[in-house]
Amino acid sequence: MIALPFSGFGDVATWVSVAFTIVTAVIAATAFVLLRKRERRQALTELHDSLTSGETARARHTLGSLLYATSDADRPGRRECIEAYFVLIWALQRARNVFRAFGIPWERLDARQSRLTSILKNSSKKKDATIALTWNLVEIAENIVEFRYRYHEKWSIADADAWADVSTFIDAESLRRRITEQV
Repeated sequence: MIALPFSGFGDVATWVSVAFTIVTAVIAATAFVLLRKRERRQALTELHDSLTSGETARARHTLGSLLYATSDADRPGRRECIEAYFVLIWALQRARNVFRAFGIPWERLDARQSRLTSILKNSSKKKDATIALTWNLVEIAENIVEFRYRYHEKWSIADADAWADVSTFIDAESLRRRITEQV
């Protein structure tokens, strides 16, 4: 085979090969970015569904019925409430893990208004799906904090490990103060 000189910088075949490699790398990188964005949207959509339906919705209803029912007949039992409490803790842990997996900044869950305000002030996040999750996450955190405050000692709930973990990503004192102010 005859090599065609290319101004002293190698032959045409080498340059075509280099160009093809660069184009392939650009296409692969673009595909990766697009797939990662799609995965993120899908994960956030699935997380929203997980936080608002099924087992988590039933757990929210159970604790809400216990905490806010006006008659004893409407209150669920101890075992059912403790199960619901742990389901909600796991829901928050799942949410935090999705945020971590996709590099989404996790702000400690605290009083609802301050969290929403800080997210909305950052214009790059205004269109982000995490805003849609904020209300649900804070509501779940408030229910967990309120339930624990009222029933942890009374019902001797063994939750030291779970609470230690949850305490790293929610501001229980801020949420407790907010709940107290509402009463």
